[in-house]
Amino acid sequence: MNERLQRLRLRMAEQGLDALVIAAPEDLNHANLRYLSGFTGTSGYLVVGADDATFLTDSRYVEQAANEVQGCRVLQHGSPYVDALADACRQAGPRIGFEAARVPVQMLEQWRSRLLEHEFVAADGMVEQMRAVKDASEVAKMRMVAKLAGAALADAFSSFMRGMSERKFAQLLSNAMLERGLDGNGFPSIVASGTRGSLPHARATDKSMVHGELVTIDYGGMLSGYRSDETVTVGIGPVEPKLREIYELVRESQAAGIAAARAGVHTSEVDRAAREVIQTSAYREWCFAYGIGHGVGLDIHEQPFSAYPGSGRVDTELLPGMVITVEPGIYIPGVGGVRIEDTLLITEDGNERMTVTPKEYRFL
Repeated sequence: MNERLQRLRLRMAEQGLDALVIAAPEDLNHANLRYLSGFTGTSGYLVVGADDATFLTDSRYVEQAANEVQGCRVLQHGSPYVDALADACRQAGPRIGFEAARVPVQMLEQWRSRLLEHEFVAADGMVEQMRAVKDASEVAKMRMVAKLAGAALADAFSSFMRGMSERKFAQLLSNAMLERGLDGNGFPSIVASGTRGSLPHARATDKSMVHGELVTIDYGGMLSGYRSDETVTVGIGPVEPKLREIYELVRESQAAGIAAARAGVHTSEVDRAAREVIQTSAYREWCFAYGIGHGVGLDIHEQPFSAYPGSGRVDTELLPGMVITVEPGIYIPGVGGVRIEDTLLITEDGNERMTVTPKEYRFL
């Protein structure tokens, strides 16, 4: 963890910052705090200075923080916490960076009211850019969570019965992930059958999954804070030829995206490779309207995000150690849809598929 703080300090120096505040009370995202400090609790603040770092938490977590936090001085803050935070910032220096995309205006105003002589500078993306390239320990954790989540899906399929509701299957899958040793779901599972398959982010409902339908299952597990992300689309018994045709087209699109994903290539090139397969087909009108993929790690959606036409996203060059998804889809209102997704580790000479479920068409 000391190495991560040292890399962060180099980025801070480039922006002329004396300190960077990572605020993660219970109602804010904790991924950056965990990445930098090792703390797994749900409330803490980190002030990283040029020469030291101070971790602040309340009485519920101070013993846990003392055991988990690395490379920082651990202090218990009182109420309000802002007094201790202000003291740590005063010791660091007058120019304080903060994560504008994560810190509410009300919280920032509290800080400013206690530190009138300090300058607060928006410094978004510094930690997220570090997190985009995984180290060996992170890769090992992500391989394990993907493997266990895939095994859990196979377990759930073995207990599937036609006529089962989407909600029942989602619960079956959640239970299987716990039984496989995962900490739980990486995100709420998407289970969308029949015509509901045209909804890319449909939540599971009480709808029964019946013969002749496709069902799209977007799921992931979580272990030690790290997540997996995978989507499979399967038939409930044989399906009509049009649905099979759509499936094979999406699988071809995904294969093109996976083939393009390698170090030195930009995310827009991966997106283009997958998108062209569908846009040059008879189903171009229903081609996926989102980016081909996103990073995965401590968050289910993190850097790098795919740049695509009209997105306005930064077109990131893929580097070894980045973990991304490739997830094209076709969504036809009133008919249904298909999405196929794998999570890839970018390597020196290509990519490694971390998710394990085969993507050839099958039916239950």
